[in-house]
Amino acid sequence: MIRWLRDRRYANLRARDLSILWPACRAVAPDLEWARLAFARHAYNDPAWLALGKAGIADIIGRLE
Repeated sequence: MIRWLRDRRYANLRARDLSILWPACRAVAPDLEWARLAFARHAYNDPAWLALGKAGIADIIGRLE
């Protein structure tokens, strides 16, 4: 039960990052790769993202436009 709640919370936090932080990174960065690097810096240091594993994080960041 606690794991389920944690997973739901993490999914919510990741969705917020994608809807708020990603557009902010994209707006400030000079190009897409810099925006991805800025977002990755956050994701690889956040427990909500680390729960996906490094391959999962890389997959999602690689698909960001």
